[in-house]
Amino acid sequence: MRWFWLLGLTLAAWEDLRSREFPYWIFWFWLIPGLGNVVTDSVWKHLGAASVGTGMLLVSRVTGGALGAGDGLFFLLSACYLDLQETVLLFLMALGISCLWSMTAVLRSFATAAAGKTMTIPFLACAWLPGLWLICR
Repeated sequence: MRWFWLLGLTLAAWEDLRSREFPYWIFWFWLIPGLGNVVTDSVWKHLGAASVGTGMLLVSRVTGGALGAGDGLFFLLSACYLDLQETVLLFLMALGISCLWSMTAVLRSFATAAAGKTMTIPFLACAWLPGLWLICR
């Protein structure tokens, strides 16, 4: 089941890189087996993990989409497959990678005199490598 989660993450990360969106077909492709996993596993184990995605969705709503709702939806769906510790670890590792990506982009913009241009960082792409690490450890 965890490898299926990684497949969903791979599809979501690719779409985030390509179009900066989290398509609904991935949502449904990923949700149905995930709910089956929650039913066969301990529901309480997954409720805590859902708080990460729920928090991200709330931040997205409050900030008017500064944090993408698709990122929060991804972490909410991930709670069907991962426990709280894994979800928080995935979030923090992806945040670290996105921070490095952002710093690189800022330094590059200064070096090329492109300062002032807006750029978005595909957060789900930053979560792919930590997701692979979680599955393979």
